[in-house]
Amino acid sequence: MSRTDLSEDGAVLLQTLTAPGRGLDAVAARRRSLTALAAATLVSLLVAFVAVPRLDFSDRADLGSPAEAQAMTQHQLEEAQAQAAKLGAITGYAGAGFGPALAALGTALSCWLAFRVAGTRPGLKATVAVSAHALLPLALAQLLVLPAVLQKAPLRASELAQLLPSSLAALLPAQASPLALAAASSLDLFGLWAAVLLALGMARVAGASRRRAAAVVAILWLAQIAFLKVAPAAMAAGQRGGA
Repeated sequence: MSRTDLSEDGAVLLQTLTAPGRGLDAVAARRRSLTALAAATLVSLLVAFVAVPRLDFSDRADLGSPAEAQAMTQHQLEEAQAQAAKLGAITGYAGAGFGPALAALGTALSCWLAFRVAGTRPGLKATVAVSAHALLPLALAQLLVLPAVLQKAPLRASELAQLLPSSLAALLPAQASPLALAAASSLDLFGLWAAVLLALGMARVAGASRRRAAAVVAILWLAQIAFLKVAPAAMAAGQRGGA
Protein backbone atom coordinates (compact mmCIF):
# COMPACT_ATOMS: atom_id res chain seq x y z
CA MET A 1 0.00 0.00 0.00
CA SER A 2 1.52 3.32 -1.09
CA ARG A 3 1.35 6.58 0.81
CA THR A 4 -1.06 7.88 -1.81
CA ASP A 5 -3.40 4.92 -1.29
CA LEU A 6 -3.21 5.36 2.48
CA SER A 7 -3.92 9.08 2.21
CA GLU A 8 -6.87 8.47 -0.09
CA ASP A 9 -8.20 5.73 2.19
CA GLY A 10 -8.01 8.10 5.15
CA ALA A 11 -9.87 10.80 3.21
CA VAL A 12 -12.59 8.32 2.23
CA LEU A 13 -12.86 7.15 5.83
CA LEU A 14 -13.41 10.72 7.01
CA GLN A 15 -15.87 11.45 4.21
CA THR A 16 -17.92 8.39 5.14
CA LEU A 17 -18.60 9.99 8.52
CA THR A 18 -18.94 13.61 7.41
CA ALA A 19 -20.27 13.37 3.82
CA PRO A 20 -21.73 9.85 3.53
CA GLY A 21 -22.99 10.13 -0.04
CA ARG A 22 -19.63 11.08 -1.46
CA GLY A 23 -17.63 8.88 0.89
CA LEU A 24 -19.65 5.71 0.28
CA ASP A 25 -19.63 6.28 -3.47
CA ALA A 26 -15.84 6.24 -3.25
CA VAL A 27 -15.90 3.14 -1.03
CA ALA A 28 -18.09 1.26 -3.49
CA ALA A 29 -15.91 2.25 -6.43
CA ARG A 30 -12.51 1.59 -4.77
CA ARG A 31 -13.59 -1.55 -2.84
CA ARG A 32 -10.84 -1.08 -0.24
CA SER A 33 -11.50 -2.05 3.38
CA LEU A 34 -8.10 -2.53 5.03
CA THR A 35 -7.65 1.03 6.31
CA ALA A 36 -11.16 1.15 7.82
CA LEU A 37 -10.64 -2.23 9.49
CA ALA A 38 -7.23 -1.17 10.82
CA ALA A 39 -8.63 2.10 12.19
CA ALA A 40 -11.52 0.33 13.95
CA THR A 41 -9.16 -2.31 15.37
CA LEU A 42 -6.70 0.28 16.67
CA VAL A 43 -9.52 2.16 18.39
CA SER A 44 -10.84 -1.07 19.87
CA LEU A 45 -7.40 -2.07 21.18
CA LEU A 46 -6.82 1.40 22.65
CA VAL A 47 -10.10 1.24 24.52
CA ALA A 48 -9.32 -2.28 25.73
CA PHE A 49 -5.85 -1.37 27.03
CA VAL A 50 -7.35 1.57 28.93
CA ALA A 51 -10.55 -0.08 30.16
CA VAL A 52 -9.69 -3.72 30.92
CA PRO A 53 -7.22 -3.01 33.78
CA ARG A 54 -9.88 -0.75 35.33
CA LEU A 55 -12.71 -3.30 35.22
CA ASP A 56 -13.87 -5.49 38.08
CA PHE A 57 -14.86 -8.92 36.79
CA SER A 58 -15.82 -10.33 40.19
CA ASP A 59 -19.51 -10.36 39.23
CA ARG A 60 -18.62 -12.87 36.51
CA ALA A 61 -16.96 -15.33 38.85
CA ASP A 62 -18.36 -18.86 38.64
CA LEU A 63 -19.61 -19.44 42.18
CA GLY A 64 -22.11 -22.17 41.36
CA SER A 65 -25.45 -22.16 43.14
CA PRO A 66 -26.15 -19.77 46.06
CA ALA A 67 -25.65 -22.66 48.48
CA GLU A 68 -22.29 -23.54 46.91
CA ALA A 69 -21.21 -19.91 47.00
CA GLN A 70 -22.00 -19.66 50.72
CA ALA A 71 -20.00 -22.83 51.41
CA MET A 72 -16.87 -21.44 49.72
CA THR A 73 -13.89 -20.50 51.82
CA GLN A 74 -12.30 -17.09 51.43
CA HIS A 75 -9.42 -18.67 49.52
CA GLN A 76 -11.81 -20.42 47.09
CA LEU A 77 -13.72 -17.19 46.58
CA GLU A 78 -10.52 -15.29 45.81
CA GLU A 79 -9.43 -17.98 43.37
CA ALA A 80 -12.77 -17.84 41.56
CA GLN A 81 -12.56 -14.06 41.32
CA ALA A 82 -8.95 -14.21 40.08
CA GLN A 83 -9.93 -16.74 37.41
CA ALA A 84 -12.82 -14.50 36.35
CA ALA A 85 -10.43 -11.54 36.09
CA LYS A 86 -8.01 -13.51 33.91
CA LEU A 87 -10.80 -14.79 31.66
CA GLY A 88 -12.31 -11.32 31.43
CA ALA A 89 -8.97 -9.78 30.44
CA ILE A 90 -8.32 -12.46 27.79
CA THR A 91 -11.82 -12.06 26.39
CA GLY A 92 -11.55 -8.28 26.41
CA TYR A 93 -8.23 -8.13 24.58
CA ALA A 94 -9.15 -10.89 22.11
CA GLY A 95 -12.48 -9.22 21.37
CA ALA A 96 -10.71 -5.91 20.79
CA GLY A 97 -8.20 -7.46 18.43
CA PHE A 98 -10.56 -9.59 16.36
CA GLY A 99 -13.99 -8.08 17.02
CA PRO A 100 -14.01 -5.25 14.44
CA ALA A 101 -12.88 -7.48 11.58
CA LEU A 102 -15.32 -10.26 12.52
CA ALA A 103 -18.16 -7.75 12.85
CA ALA A 104 -17.41 -6.29 9.42
CA LEU A 105 -17.11 -9.71 7.78
CA GLY A 106 -20.27 -10.99 9.46
CA THR A 107 -22.18 -7.88 8.43
CA ALA A 108 -20.84 -8.13 4.88
CA LEU A 109 -21.79 -11.78 4.50
CA SER A 110 -25.29 -11.15 5.87
CA CYS A 111 -25.80 -8.19 3.53
CA TRP A 112 -24.38 -10.01 0.52
CA LEU A 113 -26.76 -12.94 1.04
CA ALA A 114 -29.78 -10.78 1.91
CA PHE A 115 -29.37 -8.52 -1.09
CA ARG A 116 -28.96 -11.50 -3.41
CA VAL A 117 -32.19 -12.93 -1.99
CA ALA A 118 -33.76 -9.51 -2.64
CA GLY A 119 -32.91 -9.88 -6.33
CA THR A 120 -29.72 -7.83 -6.64
CA ARG A 121 -26.12 -8.84 -7.36
CA PRO A 122 -23.73 -7.00 -5.03
CA GLY A 123 -20.04 -7.79 -5.30
CA LEU A 124 -18.61 -9.47 -2.22
CA LYS A 125 -15.44 -7.36 -2.07
CA ALA A 126 -17.40 -4.12 -2.41
CA THR A 127 -19.85 -5.32 0.24
CA VAL A 128 -16.99 -5.98 2.66
CA ALA A 129 -15.62 -2.49 1.98
CA VAL A 130 -19.01 -0.86 2.58
CA SER A 131 -19.55 -2.86 5.78
CA ALA A 132 -16.12 -1.96 7.16
CA HIS A 133 -16.79 1.74 6.62
CA ALA A 134 -20.43 1.65 7.73
CA LEU A 135 -19.44 0.28 11.16
CA LEU A 136 -17.06 3.17 11.87
CA PRO A 137 -19.62 4.96 14.09
CA LEU A 138 -19.36 2.03 16.50
CA ALA A 139 -15.63 2.69 16.83
CA LEU A 140 -16.38 6.35 17.47
CA ALA A 141 -18.78 5.33 20.24
CA GLN A 142 -15.99 3.32 21.86
CA LEU A 143 -13.71 6.35 21.85
CA LEU A 144 -16.36 8.47 23.53
CA VAL A 145 -16.57 5.95 26.38
CA LEU A 146 -12.92 6.47 27.38
CA PRO A 147 -13.37 9.69 29.43
CA ALA A 148 -16.11 8.04 31.50
CA VAL A 149 -13.94 4.97 32.09
CA LEU A 150 -11.06 7.10 33.35
CA GLN A 151 -13.35 9.18 35.54
CA LYS A 152 -15.43 6.40 37.11
CA ALA A 153 -12.93 3.53 37.39
CA PRO A 154 -12.93 0.99 38.90
CA LEU A 155 -16.06 -0.31 37.20
CA ARG A 156 -17.89 -3.58 37.04
CA ALA A 157 -17.62 -5.17 33.63
CA SER A 158 -21.41 -5.09 33.28
CA GLU A 159 -21.41 -1.29 33.69
CA LEU A 160 -19.17 -0.60 30.70
CA ALA A 161 -22.00 -0.73 28.16
CA GLN A 162 -24.00 1.81 30.19
CA LEU A 163 -21.38 4.57 30.28
CA LEU A 164 -22.41 6.24 27.01
CA PRO A 165 -26.09 7.34 27.23
CA SER A 166 -26.71 7.03 23.49
CA SER A 167 -29.66 4.63 23.57
CA LEU A 168 -33.21 4.64 24.93
CA ALA A 169 -31.96 2.47 27.81
CA ALA A 170 -30.57 5.63 29.41
CA LEU A 171 -34.16 6.86 29.84
CA LEU A 172 -35.42 3.75 31.62
CA PRO A 173 -35.53 3.52 35.43
CA ALA A 174 -32.92 1.44 37.22
CA GLN A 175 -35.55 -1.17 38.15
CA ALA A 176 -36.57 -1.80 34.53
CA SER A 177 -36.69 -5.43 33.46
CA PRO A 178 -33.70 -6.93 31.63
CA LEU A 179 -35.93 -7.57 28.61
CA ALA A 180 -36.94 -3.90 28.42
CA LEU A 181 -33.31 -2.82 28.86
CA ALA A 182 -32.18 -5.16 26.07
CA ALA A 183 -34.82 -3.83 23.68
CA ALA A 184 -34.18 -0.18 24.58
CA SER A 185 -30.41 -0.51 24.35
CA SER A 186 -30.83 -1.72 20.76
CA LEU A 187 -32.20 1.69 19.77
CA ASP A 188 -28.80 3.31 19.89
CA LEU A 189 -27.74 6.49 18.09
CA PHE A 190 -24.45 5.04 16.84
CA GLY A 191 -26.07 1.76 15.80
CA LEU A 192 -28.70 3.65 13.82
CA TRP A 193 -25.98 5.78 12.25
CA ALA A 194 -24.14 2.62 11.16
CA ALA A 195 -27.37 1.13 9.76
CA VAL A 196 -28.04 4.27 7.69
CA LEU A 197 -24.50 4.21 6.29
CA LEU A 198 -24.87 0.51 5.49
CA ALA A 199 -28.12 1.12 3.61
CA LEU A 200 -26.62 4.00 1.62
CA GLY A 201 -23.52 2.00 0.75
CA MET A 202 -25.39 -1.16 -0.18
CA ALA A 203 -27.76 0.80 -2.43
CA ARG A 204 -24.69 1.88 -4.40
CA VAL A 205 -23.03 -1.56 -4.39
CA ALA A 206 -26.14 -3.57 -5.21
CA GLY A 207 -27.60 -1.12 -7.70
CA ALA A 208 -30.80 -0.97 -5.65
CA SER A 209 -32.95 2.00 -4.72
CA ARG A 210 -32.28 3.56 -1.34
CA ARG A 211 -35.76 2.54 -0.19
CA ARG A 212 -35.15 -1.08 -1.13
CA ALA A 213 -31.70 -1.07 0.49
CA ALA A 214 -33.13 0.52 3.64
CA ALA A 215 -35.79 -2.19 3.85
CA VAL A 216 -33.24 -5.01 3.55
CA VAL A 217 -30.90 -3.45 6.12
CA ALA A 218 -33.83 -2.79 8.48
CA ILE A 219 -34.83 -6.47 8.34
CA LEU A 220 -31.26 -7.54 9.09
CA TRP A 221 -30.98 -5.01 11.91
CA LEU A 222 -34.24 -6.14 13.54
CA ALA A 223 -33.20 -9.79 13.20
CA GLN A 224 -29.90 -9.03 14.92
CA ILE A 225 -31.71 -7.29 17.79
CA ALA A 226 -34.15 -10.17 18.16
CA PHE A 227 -31.58 -12.97 18.16
CA LEU A 228 -28.58 -11.34 19.86
CA LYS A 229 -30.22 -9.08 22.46
CA VAL A 230 -33.92 -9.68 23.08
CA ALA A 231 -33.91 -13.49 22.87
CA PRO A 232 -30.96 -14.00 25.31
CA ALA A 233 -32.54 -11.52 27.77
CA ALA A 234 -35.87 -13.34 27.55
CA MET A 235 -34.20 -16.73 28.11
CA ALA A 236 -32.29 -15.40 31.12
CA ALA A 237 -35.48 -13.93 32.57
CA GLY A 238 -37.27 -17.24 32.04
CA GLN A 239 -34.52 -19.19 33.78
CA ARG A 240 -34.61 -16.84 36.77
CA GLY A 241 -38.39 -17.10 36.91
CA GLY A 242 -38.23 -20.89 36.78
CA ALA A 243 -35.66 -20.97 39.60
